[in-house]
Amino acid sequence: MALRIRFQYESGLSLGYSIERLADGLFYDFSTSSFASTPATLVASLPEGVGAFQGSYRTALTSTPPAQFSNGDFGVTIHNMAASNLVVGELAVAMYNGDDATVFPSSSGIDPWMATVPGTYPAGSAGAILGGNLDVPVSSRSTFAGGVVAGVTAPVTVGVNADKNGYSLAAGGLDSIAVETGVNARQALSPILAASAGVLLGAGTGSITIKGGNVTTTRVTATTDDSGNRLAVTLNLPS
Repeated sequence: MALRIRFQYESGLSLGYSIERLADGLFYDFSTSSFASTPATLVASLPEGVGAFQGSYRTALTSTPPAQFSNGDFGVTIHNMAASNLVVGELAVAMYNGDDATVFPSSSGIDPWMATVPGTYPAGSAGAILGGNLDVPVSSRSTFAGGVVAGVTAPVTVGVNADKNGYSLAAGGLDSIAVETGVNARQALSPILAASAGVLLGAGTGSITIKGGNVTTTRVTATTDDSGNRLAVTLNLPS
C-alpha cells in the first residue's frame, strides 16, 4: 500500500509536498504519521529524479494505513521549500484501503453481480425494483396466447394464424379509404363498373342513365349536350 506522487517541474529546485484529507480538512503530520489540524511537520521533501528523469520529482509514501488514509479523496500540494513553501502545484489522489487506487470496487468488496436482490435494498432502489419485479425467467413471459399480457404463460400455437392462411379483406376495409369527398374506395368502384359494363339508356337524347354492373339499379344519371359532353352527373352510390 502506498501513495505515489509524480510531479514535473523546473529542474534543480527544492520541492516538497503536503497531504490534505479532504473528508475532514486535516493535514498529514510527517512527524507522527497521522492527520491533524496543525501538524508539526506539514511538508516533506519531494526528491528530484536523476539522469533522464531530471525535472521529474517523485516519491512514494509507503506508510498509508487505512485508518489514516480512509477511502476517499485527498489533495497533495507541491511546495517550493526554498521559497517559504510557496505552492507551485496541486494534485488529486483517490485512496482505497490505504492505496492510491484509481478504480473502486463495490462497497462490499465483491462482484455486484453476485448480490442477492431484492435482499436488503430499500424500497424504490434499483435493486428492490429489479428483484421485486423480474422474479421469473423472461422466457416464461415472452410468448402470447391471446390472454391478458401479465398472465400469459402458454406458448403460441403455430397454425392458421401464424402462416396467415384463411385471411380475407372485408368490405369495410375499403370504407376507410377516401377517394373523393364523401366517396370511399368501395363506393368509387360501383360507378366505374357501371360505366364499363352496365346497361346504358338514352344515348343521344341528352339524358343518359347507366345501370350498375350486373344489377338493375341506376348508378349514373347524366345530362349531356348534342356533342355528348356531360353537363351534370348524379351518382347513386351503394351505402
